[in-house]
Amino acid sequence: MSRPVVLVTAGFPAYGDYMAQCYARPLEAAGALPLHLPYLEAFEDALALADGILMGFGGDIHPGRYGGDPAHPTLTHVSEARDAFEFALARAALASGKPVLGICRGMQVINVARGGTMHADAGEHPGGDWDRWALVRESVLTGSEHPGHPDHELRVTPGSRLDAALGPGPHRVNSWHHQAIDRLGEGVSATGRAEDGVVEAIEVEGDAWVLGVQWELQESWKEDERQAGIFRAFVSATARPAARAAAA
Repeated sequence: MSRPVVLVTAGFPAYGDYMAQCYARPLEAAGALPLHLPYLEAFEDALALADGILMGFGGDIHPGRYGGDPAHPTLTHVSEARDAFEFALARAALASGKPVLGICRGMQVINVARGGTMHADAGEHPGGDWDRWALVRESVLTGSEHPGHPDHELRVTPGSRLDAALGPGPHRVNSWHHQAIDRLGEGVSATGRAEDGVVEAIEVEGDAWVLGVQWELQESWKEDERQAGIFRAFVSATARPAARAAAA
């Protein structure tokens, strides 16, 4: 098989057909074979099969994972089964040196897996844009959508993997999340921020290609073709030796 295999981990029942397509379409377009990964008791064989891992969107991480308040009033649905599976997988994937792409919750999992912490609500971020985050919070907690849902400028660190994938700015991204990174984990750097300082992208030091983005990339690539470059960069990093040789 010449196409790299990308394992996608994300919640299932509540998302129905959307979950079956939202990551498959951009990964296929970038040349990968995406496979959705259930919560396996033992995932070692699946990880050995994979050329890359995509950690997807979903509900809040249990605050106990990062020393937060489990009674925080903005906490949304928590799946301890998903937490247990994804944190074990994330640590193993990062240790394997295989490329990892985290989107929304997936970025948060990468950071917390490296010992980082979270703001339970993005409005608590020092200097946070309270009006914008209040609207996002209302959407998240009520399950409603508002016309003109907010987006914001993305400030990208020059020379980062994110910079190489996106190309020249300016860039704007959606504001669907209600949480935000507080303390960065070990070896984790912020390579993208909103104008109010909220972390919007992270990378992990080392030779392995690891990138996390906070916005809903599975949607934004449809509106801004440059953002499809993140999927292409990820899949390029996962390419099997035979595929790389054929492309040379």
